[in-house]
Parts: sequence; structure tokens; C-alpha cells
Amino acid sequence: MKIIDAHTHIDYISHKHQDDVFESICCTTDESQWIDLVNIIKNDNAVYGAFGIHPWYVDSVKPEFDERLEELLLDNDSYMVGEIGLDKYKPYLDKQINVFEKQLKVAVKLHRVVFLHCVGAWDKVLNILKQYKKSDLPILVVHDFHGSTEILDFLLNNYNVMFSFNNINKPEYIKQIPDDKIMVESDGKKDVILFDVIKKIENIKHNENIGDIIYNNTQRILKNG
Repeated sequence: MKIIDAHTHIDYISHKHQDDVFESICCTTDESQWIDLVNIIKNDNAVYGAFGIHPWYVDSVKPEFDERLEELLLDNDSYMVGEIGLDKYKPYLDKQINVFEKQLKVAVKLHRVVFLHCVGAWDKVLNILKQYKKSDLPILVVHDFHGSTEILDFLLNNYNVMFSFNNINKPEYIKQIPDDKIMVESDGKKDVILFDVIKKIENIKHNENIGDIIYNNTQRILKNG
């Protein structure tokens, strides 16, 4: 089985540690990591990059960060945007919203895949998404989804979304999401074995080909990046 890690971080790039993992999509958490990830990509053609500022780290944001993000993305057509979003349970929610909106605007302008983090703030995220024509939004990769099944259904019916998982604690999500919308991720966690995550999805879906489907799903993301 060939696996692509759809969401990891600089401190743990899983294809270097797990035999079945051939490529990794690495997301930054703040601007200080951008140049580090560029250098990693230059030295490892199995790493793909998503650049952004995570909602947990908005207190470190410097002026004109969005202009620098756009300049960086213009340097390479394969660069994506992430990990960005909102977290209701972390400080500076107003600033999180401001930073998220600016990054999403860049992603829409350049039509780059977005890796989306949302905890407890789907109402706010959806209000921001509604500011755009649905056709103008790029692919949204929802990382580690923990919303309601109603929100999940709304996302599936209204946006070009994919979902990546590192644990399967709510099988009902997996049942609800079409096979061609699912990916797997380590989220930079050393204890996540992606082969095992796929096997759990296979058992829920009753589809022995799900590993190949997930691999092809992630390949599509990279081709759209």
C-alpha cells in the first residue's frame, strides 16, 4: 500500500519514519517556519508545502504578513496555504478571524488549496466562506473534523472539500463522507500509524480498495496545488 500523509508538520515528517508512507504534505504554524519548509522541500522531493499561520500562533503575526505569504506562493505553483483557521478555545479570537480572512483572501486570489483548522467556530468560518462565490473558493482540506454531522453535510453539499483524519473516534463521519473525499494524516504525531488509520477506514467502509482510493484522493490535491 502506498500512502501520502495529507497533513504533517516540520518536526515530524512521516515518510521518513513509516515504510508505507511515500510523500508528506507539510503545514507551517507561523511565519518563522516558512523559510525552513522551503529549504526542506528543496532537499526532499517527497515533501509538499502548505504555508500559513495557525490560529494558535496569531499573537506572533507581523505587519504585512499576507503580502509576504502571497510573494512566497508566487515563487512556486505547487505551494498551498495552511494550516489556517479558527479555534474558539484559544486566545485572540478577533485577531484569529482577521488573520484567517487575510490568508483565505490570498488563497482565493491565487486559487491554492487550503488546509483548514476549525475548533468550535464553524459558524464564524462559514460566515467568512459565504463572503465568496462558491466557484471562486479553492479546494478546502478540513483537518481533523470535529463538527456536527449537519455541518459536515453542509460542507459536502456546498463546497469543494476534502477531509483528512488521524484518528477515527467518530465512525459516523467516515460513513457520511464519500470515498473520494477522504485522506489520512499524521498531524505531526509520532504515535499515528497511517496504515492503521486506513485499515480502520477500510473496516468502516467495507471497502478493501479504500487505501488506493485515499492515495489517489491525495494525489488529486497535489495536482491542484
